[in-house]
Amino acid sequence: MKGRRVSQISRLLFSVLTLCLSGAVGWSVLRIWREGAARRGEDPLAVIYSPESAAAYGRRLLPLLLLWLVSLGAALFLGRGSRERLPRGAVVMRPVREAAKPRLRGLLLALALLLILLGILDGGARQVLVKAVNICTECIGLG
Repeated sequence: MKGRRVSQISRLLFSVLTLCLSGAVGWSVLRIWREGAARRGEDPLAVIYSPESAAAYGRRLLPLLLLWLVSLGAALFLGRGSRERLPRGAVVMRPVREAAKPRLRGLLLALALLLILLGILDGGARQVLVKAVNICTECIGLG
């Protein structure tokens, strides 16, 4: 009983840290974009996403990432022995809310389409095309 409680707490901690880490990464991406957009307002040819800015924000997130990895290991290790032993070949059926699956898929599809549209409107598709053309022309020796 005590081992099961510790396993539940470790999984809860892992879930909370996962949410915190995803929020921190999202916030960092938003700040990098805002800083780059401000630079682009001053100079239209300025680079929005640079390896230096990503590395600076990545260093800030490193302690949280390490804590998340430790909690992942703890959740996996502590959750290993807490499952009930079942006879070999036993099938465990868990109730799944079938009505929620199509809604979730639709929500994720709508979110993906929205983000793709925002990327196209922001000029991301043009930047990718220009970089691809530059790489291809350099590779075959035209540039």
